[in-house]
Amino acid sequence: MTLGFLGTGTIATAVVHALAPLGQPILVSERSARHSATLATTYPNVTVASNAGVTAAADVLFLGLMPDTARGLLPELSFRAGQRVISFIADLPLAEVQALIGPATAESLVLPFPAIAQTRSPLIAFPESGLVCEIFVGHDVFAMSSEAEFRALLSAQAVLSPVVELLLTASDWAAANGADASKAQDFLRRLIASNLEASPLAPLLASLATEGGYNARLRAHMDSAGSFTALKNGLDAL
Repeated sequence: MTLGFLGTGTIATAVVHALAPLGQPILVSERSARHSATLATTYPNVTVASNAGVTAAADVLFLGLMPDTARGLLPELSFRAGQRVISFIADLPLAEVQALIGPATAESLVLPFPAIAQTRSPLIAFPESGLVCEIFVGHDVFAMSSEAEFRALLSAQAVLSPVVELLLTASDWAAANGADASKAQDFLRRLIASNLEASPLAPLLASLATEGGYNARLRAHMDSAGSFTALKNGLDAL
């Protein structure tokens, strides 16, 4: 099974890094030439080709394009029956993708994350797809039961960036108050990762609610400052 990537931005590049070590032939488009050249240099089974060349050779195509770019580019390419397409374009409905790539089949809308390049990573997918699970067998595919569920988690996952900003702020504060900066970042990353892996969210939060404890006091401060209301409002606005 030959895999093809139209677009080699941050997410598509991360996915190639995840899949290339498995040995399947992969073609990447010339878009984002720096990324595609690096991938071809790094992996002997990765080849750079034109958009038309990628489309002609691939059994499974991944779309890593901006929505407007996809709308302009895809009608210019020749797809074929039996070819399957997995889209990373969150803001382009799968029904519209299907209209752009017929007679190929729009298999699923998938949202990977940059960490997939280095480690086992979650992905969300709609609709559920055996092909997606087969390709990403070493990762955690969360199949969505409806487009509404996909859209809800698409917005909810945006909490990742604010969480990283919170950790950077806390580690910078610790460094300004006597801690080694690198040590502070490493400690906080491992603290958060280990606790989230060890427990569901509600019991974890309850375990951190000791009256007068540091966690409880900081959470109360952020609550009174409107931080969690602001988060909900931000999610509503996405």
